[in-house]
Amino acid sequence: MLELLDTMIGQCTDCELHTGGRVKPYWTPMSTLAALGEAPGKDEVEQNEPFVGKAGEILGNTMAKAGLRKDQFLIINSVNCRPVDGGANGKPKVEHIESCKKWVRKYIRVIIPEKMIAFGNYARGSLNGSYVGIVKYNGWIETNNIHDIYVVYSVHPAYCIYQGKSGEVMLRNSVEKFRDLRVNYS
Repeated sequence: MLELLDTMIGQCTDCELHTGGRVKPYWTPMSTLAALGEAPGKDEVEQNEPFVGKAGEILGNTMAKAGLRKDQFLIINSVNCRPVDGGANGKPKVEHIESCKKWVRKYIRVIIPEKMIAFGNYARGSLNGSYVGIVKYNGWIETNNIHDIYVVYSVHPAYCIYQGKSGEVMLRNSVEKFRDLRVNYS
């Protein structure tokens, strides 16, 4: 089923973002957790994989220090195609995120992850409709009724590029909170 979803995403033209290049979600047969990003950038489109640029390096290092492995995760973005602004990486619009929500839902329904971590305002907004305040809600845990899953909200790893040590501390704290979250779905 996941291979079919990958093919379907590769053919999606539901919004104009598909002209900027797309990225299929990352997953393995061992994926029992989920990570939701914002949008792919140039590096991600070139490698057809989410979180492989500088922000991905920061995320990978932070996850490894917390004892988490990439192969444990479904990694998907709020939009699977690259928003471009004047040739550079851009930001998705709410209508793009709304158009891509179906893909997040479908992958979640197939993988059925134990829990999810959402990175950045756009990821948070795609789950609960609020596209601001990720710094305030860093480490915030809520049950997402759409996906029936616990979600930990986190600053985006790119935040560390601009905020330095304080961003790294925030990212580490939210990743550790995610790691330590024990869920009971009984």
